[in-house]
Order: sequence, then C-alpha cells, then structure tokens
Amino acid sequence: HVAQPQKVTVAIITYFPFLGGYYSEGLEILKLCQESLQASRQTPGAIPFDLLVFDNASCPEVRQYLIQQQEQGRIQFLLLSDRNIGKGGAWNFIFGAAPGDYIAYADSDVYFYPGWLEALLPLFDRFPRLGMVTGMPLRVPEEYSTSTLEWAQAQPDRHTPPG
Repeated sequence: HVAQPQKVTVAIITYFPFLGGYYSEGLEILKLCQESLQASRQTPGAIPFDLLVFDNASCPEVRQYLIQQQEQGRIQFLLLSDRNIGKGGAWNFIFGAAPGDYIAYADSDVYFYPGWLEALLPLFDRFPRLGMVTGMPLRVPEEYSTSTLEWAQAQPDRHTPPG
C-alpha cells in the first residue's frame, strides 16, 4: 500500500539560527504556530492536509522540536537543510516538492484560526482561473490599487464563474 497525499499541502519555512537576541522567543513562536495549525485540523468540517516543513538550517533545539513533531505524526514531510538557502531557495524547493494539488504557504510565525483553510479553498472552485489566494490582511490604500481594481471590474466573470 502506498499512501496518497492529501489534496492540500501546507508548507512552512522555519529559520531560527540560535535562540537569543532577535530569535530569543523563536521556538515559542514556532510552537504557537504549530499548535494553532494542529488545532485547525480538529475544527468540525476541517479540510485534511499534509504538513511540509522546510527548516532552513535552524539551531539544534528547533530541529529537535521539529523532529519530535514529525515523530508524533504532526508533520508529514520534514526537510532539514544543512545551510540557509534563503526564502527564495526554500520556496523553489517546497513548491516543487509539495505533493498536494494546492499549496498553502506560510512563514513559521503565522497563527492559524479555525476554519482558515475552509474559507480559502472554495475560491478556487468559484474562480477556476485563480492562481493564488492570500489569507493575509493587506491594508493598502485604494488609490494604490487602481490598476488592479480596473482590471477586476473589466472581467466579465468577476461575480460568477464562467460557463
């Protein structure tokens, strides 16, 4: 029997080179991120997902925590880089390696509310040509988005899916 991947792969990049100074609370922040993500799996009607974590050469304490999370079945795919290849390099890796039909990417300091994935995924069914959705609030003044708004208003299927 070969296990099949879930339709969604949640991908997280971690990088905490040491636990002092700027990174002094990094492990606690990572734990809160992971706990909120795991709790979202328990929400009634939750969409199942595989969790892929790419560690970009973190310190031993962070790596040990991630290994424990994988051993407990909370992380399905754990990638431990021996050097920091940057966020762009990690993106290239995870976007090529994630087995799901959809990839939900976040940094390791994101707090996931219950129902976060269930709120985003249906947009792909409603708008089949959609390439990316963000759950991040963007507080950009409308005057900086005029081209995007004009484009969206010119789309004939902006309120209903084509067909």
